[in-house]
Amino acid sequence: MSHEIRTPINAILGMNEMILRESKDKQISEYAENIRTAGNTLLGLVNDILDFSKIDAGKMEIIPVEYALSSLLNDLVNMIQHRAEKKGLYFKIEADENLPSELFGDEIRIKQIVTNILTNAVKYTNQGGVTLKISGEKISEDKILIHFSVKDTGIGIREDDLQKLFNAFERIEEKRNRSVEGTGLGMNITQRLLNMMNSELKVNSVYGEGSDFYFALEQKIMNDHPLGDFEKSYRHALSQHKKYKEKFTAPNAKILVVDDTLMNLTVVKGLLKQTKIKIDTAAGGYECLSMVTKNHYDIIFLDHRMPGIDGIETLQRMKTLPGNLNYETPVISLTANAISGARQQYIDAGFKDYLTKPIDSAKLESMIMDFLPDEKIIRSDEIKPEVEEEKISDETLPDWLKNIESLNVSAGLNHCGDVESYLDALTVFAQSVTSGAKEIADFYKVSDWKNYTTKVHALKSSARVIGAEELSDRAKRLEDAGNSGYINEINESTDGLLELYISFADKLAPLLKQNSDDSDKPPIEPDALAEAYETLKEVAAGFDYDSMNFVLQSLDEYKLPPDDSEKISSVKSALNKLDWDEVKKLVG
Repeated sequence: MSHEIRTPINAILGMNEMILRESKDKQISEYAENIRTAGNTLLGLVNDILDFSKIDAGKMEIIPVEYALSSLLNDLVNMIQHRAEKKGLYFKIEADENLPSELFGDEIRIKQIVTNILTNAVKYTNQGGVTLKISGEKISEDKILIHFSVKDTGIGIREDDLQKLFNAFERIEEKRNRSVEGTGLGMNITQRLLNMMNSELKVNSVYGEGSDFYFALEQKIMNDHPLGDFEKSYRHALSQHKKYKEKFTAPNAKILVVDDTLMNLTVVKGLLKQTKIKIDTAAGGYECLSMVTKNHYDIIFLDHRMPGIDGIETLQRMKTLPGNLNYETPVISLTANAISGARQQYIDAGFKDYLTKPIDSAKLESMIMDFLPDEKIIRSDEIKPEVEEEKISDETLPDWLKNIESLNVSAGLNHCGDVESYLDALTVFAQSVTSGAKEIADFYKVSDWKNYTTKVHALKSSARVIGAEELSDRAKRLEDAGNSGYINEINESTDGLLELYISFADKLAPLLKQNSDDSDKPPIEPDALAEAYETLKEVAAGFDYDSMNFVLQSLDEYKLPPDDSEKISSVKSALNKLDWDEVKKLVG
């Protein structure tokens, strides 16, 4: 049912997006904008009905995972802040500074519950604003009761309407609120989800003055370290985002970054571009083992979860590897899962520390400064400023990109460090959508849950990096389902994930089209083309991604014969997947 309904809606919205991008006619663009608004409203209604049906059929499952409370709050701000500002309302979060920083529960459903309540509060408030308050009380050494409260200064609810509030398909004061869209299912779904988590939504309301919706959830404490001042941290993060300046430069230092997802390698290089540090990359554990026998590195960043041999096994093999030039080199684990006690687990395995993905540029730089030899670090306060600090701005990004609703451009810029690196990451993501979706679909068809989980884990990380937050959240949920063996959840949600993932091929297509038009390019000389193939063959043998990419970019300057153009396109596709066997086969 979900697939049958969403597919035509997504097709309508997708084709309409192309009209919005390509039409020069003002009237047609206005029609298309109305289609987009109505289409997204329809999609929201359908999602509510499908959730309602799923709960009714007993198919909805609560899947608890470890999660960071600050991350959950940050996502709520990102989802609601803009809606409130559009109506001229304030939106505040008051979170107890002593709340535990990491908890165990169904983060996705908690987010859905609070978002439903906050969205309603914004809908029915015309002046003033909305406040989300979160506090907690410990009920045992490792459990806490978290209290959520959403207060608004809206229209309020009559006392005799309160009992109708949670009825399915029933909206209170229908005539008065006829301009407010909705199915009347949101509160019913919210209440039923809370019931599944042994809780209940309650409400106090004064008609004409506002409402207070509140509930409490028992959560397991995974990390008792205090949350701290969330509001202050959030504002600080925003200000840091606007005035980034590298903390150091290290032109004589060299590091190795190992990750099986090309986009993660691209992002790390982009984040460290201003530091002038030399960066080698490897696409997996075996390639890493080859490279540590050829070069000495000051630091090695090693992804934990990779196909073949994972990060921990790679580190163990490095310790006994003959000819290893990096026995004393500090190795730091890269991981997309920030769970309680993770640091100690990685240190016990032989790592010096760990860094979570998406990578925070400030944490990355701080960690490098901790482990690099002092003589290789030139601190920023020792460097004379040459120009005024450059602000990270989306002004230079194309408008069509900023108008993609399922893409948080600000978050993507923050993760990638600057506009150029962000566009590089988006291009790499766009190039890998078709093959990435096919891999997930293939593993799903043969019930290979181990590799399926590995692939959605990688998608979770790469989607989060570019700001595709809904796609990342869906991938995270399916990763959790795969790790927990919830096959029903995988069966019900994989189609939706793949539809959303594949939609990015169209959404980001203009990035690839920019690189594909060769009508004005000079034809390449046969000798130059033969030399290029020979060079590609040599660098492929050494797993040298950067040199490979440089040669391929050089070929982009010329018009190639049709067969060679097709072959070079296949080489790029294989390189984007870091499939070195296929690369060698093609250029050989």
